[in-house]
Amino acid sequence: MGFRIRINKLDVFLVVIAIVFIVFGIVTWAAFSSIYSTLVIKNLQLTENSDTSLGYSAFQYTSPQVDNIMKFYFFNVTNPDEVKYYSAAPNLVEIGPFSVMESEQKKYLEFSDDKSQMFYQNYKKYILSKDYSCEDCDWDRNIVFPNPPGLGAVASMLDPQFQITKTGRTIIAVALTILGEYPFVSHKVREVLFDGYEDALLSAAHSGFVTVLSGIFKGDGGSIVPIPIPAMPKFGYFQGYNNSRDEEYWIETGKKDINQIGNVQRWAGITELPGEWWTTPKARSIRGSDSGSFTQMHLDESSTADMFFSFMCRSFTKTFYQRETIESIPTIGYHIGYDEWDTTSDNNVGFRYRNIEKRNYFPDWPKCPPKGQCHQSGSIDCSKSINFCHACCDGSLYNGTYLLPPGMFPLVCYPGRLQPTPFAVVYSPPHFLFSPDEVRTTVVGMAPNKSLHEPMIYYHEPYSGTTLKVVNRLQVNMPVIRSHDVPSSQNMPNVMIPLFWQDTSPKYHQFIFNEVWLGFVLVPRLMRVLQFVALGIGLLLVAIIVFLQLRKGKPSLIRPLKTSFLETTSNWLSSTSSSNSNESRGLRRM
Repeated sequence: MGFRIRINKLDVFLVVIAIVFIVFGIVTWAAFSSIYSTLVIKNLQLTENSDTSLGYSAFQYTSPQVDNIMKFYFFNVTNPDEVKYYSAAPNLVEIGPFSVMESEQKKYLEFSDDKSQMFYQNYKKYILSKDYSCEDCDWDRNIVFPNPPGLGAVASMLDPQFQITKTGRTIIAVALTILGEYPFVSHKVREVLFDGYEDALLSAAHSGFVTVLSGIFKGDGGSIVPIPIPAMPKFGYFQGYNNSRDEEYWIETGKKDINQIGNVQRWAGITELPGEWWTTPKARSIRGSDSGSFTQMHLDESSTADMFFSFMCRSFTKTFYQRETIESIPTIGYHIGYDEWDTTSDNNVGFRYRNIEKRNYFPDWPKCPPKGQCHQSGSIDCSKSINFCHACCDGSLYNGTYLLPPGMFPLVCYPGRLQPTPFAVVYSPPHFLFSPDEVRTTVVGMAPNKSLHEPMIYYHEPYSGTTLKVVNRLQVNMPVIRSHDVPSSQNMPNVMIPLFWQDTSPKYHQFIFNEVWLGFVLVPRLMRVLQFVALGIGLLLVAIIVFLQLRKGKPSLIRPLKTSFLETTSNWLSSTSSSNSNESRGLRRM
């Protein structure tokens, strides 16, 4: 009646299979994460093969498999005479989009001796396209806009660094009038954007006559023109940029730390931007990857990522924006939010517009209650936005000039180049999205819309940090000033006029989405399923083995009966008869 274990070949086979499944499940559960991470890191690193060919990630980075679509929206000034003669608010009509296809290739690659850094020059091409342009967008259409060379010259006369006297300003004003430099000009869209157009001031400044005079009076190679003149034969926003490159880069390959991959170590041979551009170490710092091409692994909503934009002459920090599924791939979106555009905050003091012209472009900002009496003169820091409306401060007026409201910062260099810009330009989100109403009401035609004008958003696959979608929007504005020295500007308002805004959205090729989905969605999901299935099958086999052994070792009283019902009944009757007979004998003896 004892419990006995009986093992046969089937039992041994089931035990072996169960152990295999359980071990596989446990090992993959414990080791897959480490093995998977190692393989991902190896594939993400920017590498050079032994035959000097590029590894997969380096090849994709240097020859991006994307169609980069740039859409330009121009602001046409419909009342230039009213603005010029009566200080009217500029009436702007948005025209566009005019689309351009941008392609880039990183050339002259070089790796450091330890392969931890990579050098390149980034060349770009631009091709006008009708595919994404509006039906009425004719590249030969004329638009009216502020005259950058002429207005830039007017503002430069007021810059203390050039030390232009009253007589000098008069001479420049006369020259501008003779050359026909007026506050507004009209040119074709294709000329304004890439082809460039002849400008009298540029032509005169770069003429042989001026060159000869400069050689006579400025033998050191300088120019007799006392203000900076753009080094371009024609003027255009992107004139000279087609088939060109920005400065040189040295970036991290990710060999030492994969979370540092793509980080710019040197740009144009420098590790920090010039002090003439920005006034604080943080503002001058070169941080993060080139234009946000890379970010760290294992992203979540608390993650932040830095990036360096040479075309905007500064670095930014991305913060969480929203989650979105792209081509069946879960992604996390990060954006360059309001805080990064607010130069009134303590964190962004270094990005403030110098405003050497000392003009108040937004007289209705900030909105302050009637001033009381100041009882703390000298102890209040009027450069802080929290104190703008303090009784001891004077709104945006600080240190003899006017601060700009949130939502904008100056362009301090030729985009992408280690050269100062020759005239004032201010960047902002489209339609002054992040600026107060007092900014938007200085011109007619602004209609900010967060879904259309949110400036910069990057969507990343969270495990690897791979970028899968980019929305890059930017508006270019020009400060226009009233100048009593220049007849054509004597009645102009002091106003910030938007010139155009662009919307850049790379379209990734489908195979990129397929590879990312395979590597970071399907494979992890499949491994999780296999882990559960393996452990489940292993445990199920163990349960079956235990059950079979229990069945084999149970006591006989519960075993199936081997005698027939008739035999059992006959035996019972015989036993009963014998018992009765014995009882009768016992009674007779008594």
